[in-house]
Amino acid sequence: MTDTEFQRNATVVLFDGPCTLCNKSVDWIHSRDFYDTFTFASLTSEWAKAHLPEHLKHEDSVVLYVNGQFYIRSKAALLILERLPGYRWTRIFNLVPTFLRDFIYRIIAKTRYRLFGQGYCTFVSGERMLK
Repeated sequence: MTDTEFQRNATVVLFDGPCTLCNKSVDWIHSRDFYDTFTFASLTSEWAKAHLPEHLKHEDSVVLYVNGQFYIRSKAALLILERLPGYRWTRIFNLVPTFLRDFIYRIIAKTRYRLFGQGYCTFVSGERMLK
């Protein structure tokens, strides 16, 4: 697959590398991704540096790249869940206004280091982890 084909077809979950909650979430997603839908990359990876739009380069939330578009915060989380087998029911949360979903997301994001710590590394490696 060429780089252009990859860009067009990729579904990439970008996450905060030092964050334990983020890394455990990547492990959780990976363990349920039976169809190898997702590839993963740290927000500080070479892939992120090369492909993230300028306005997202300092984002400290989950970022999802799918079909040539980037999604952040609660929208990214919901789109990830919707693509996992058995979790399509989470679409119901799209009925909650984005500002409320993102408000809750930001509370968790602001306290994640204090509550969950740093330093845990995901078990995902190889071709599923972009450099």
